[in-house]
Amino acid sequence: MISLPLSRSGKTVLEVACHAAEEAGELLLQRLSGEKHIEYKAGRANIVTDVDLLAEKHIIDILRREYPSFGILSEESEAIIGDSPLTWIIDPIDGTNNYAFGIPFFCVTLALADAECVLLGVTYDPVRKELFHAEQGKGTFRNNNPVSVSQRQTVKASIIGCDMGYDPDKGKRVLDAIMSLWPNMHGIRLMGSAALGLAYVACGRLDLYLQPCLFPWDIASGILLVREAGGNVLDWDGTPASPQTQRVIAGNNILHNEFRRLIGKAGTPLASFL
Repeated sequence: MISLPLSRSGKTVLEVACHAAEEAGELLLQRLSGEKHIEYKAGRANIVTDVDLLAEKHIIDILRREYPSFGILSEESEAIIGDSPLTWIIDPIDGTNNYAFGIPFFCVTLALADAECVLLGVTYDPVRKELFHAEQGKGTFRNNNPVSVSQRQTVKASIIGCDMGYDPDKGKRVLDAIMSLWPNMHGIRLMGSAALGLAYVACGRLDLYLQPCLFPWDIASGILLVREAGGNVLDWDGTPASPQTQRVIAGNNILHNEFRRLIGKAGTPLASFL
């Protein structure tokens, strides 16, 4: 396990990450019901608001002040190459479409990684004041209380969370896969935030989560949250997910196996990826 240095002001990386996430979260709440400037990026419904940019700047300012040698990979800014092998991975608003439409389901998420290895993850839901965090080898916590993934063993008894991403074809494959199983599951939830979807798997609120089109800032924190909570996050081909993985399934190992078996049997378009 890597020993992480204290910050310039003597804080741990966890303290710095939690502080940055909570500060940004308060900024998001202040602007939630107000007017927002929205621009469209590449891809269907892939938007950015002026609040994304403000929150990102606030987070980066904190991280650069406390750990000036660390690199930074963030959704809305150019990457910063640091002198350290460690890199912060940031999403100032995961669930921007929810946020832009006034739907109170979004979060701030930060991770610290050494290459493809995530060492720390923080996901903060400012609406519910829920802060999820994990450090490698130390478990996963919600507001400092330990959590674990669901122990359900059948898809039929499970609530499955999913999102469709910004690629219409990949999104349709997710819907086809889910509908091929319906109604042989307890329920389906379209989340609108991959980071919260993974956090909800980590604390047992969702049994499985499925997403076809992701970026490092969407999932870096969630990968560690789920794994430290006793679950797993896999690529659709069955290999362990990394921050660079675009297609993920998260849950406990028993549900992973049954879901993949059922989808393959159903013969849906997604099956060719499983």
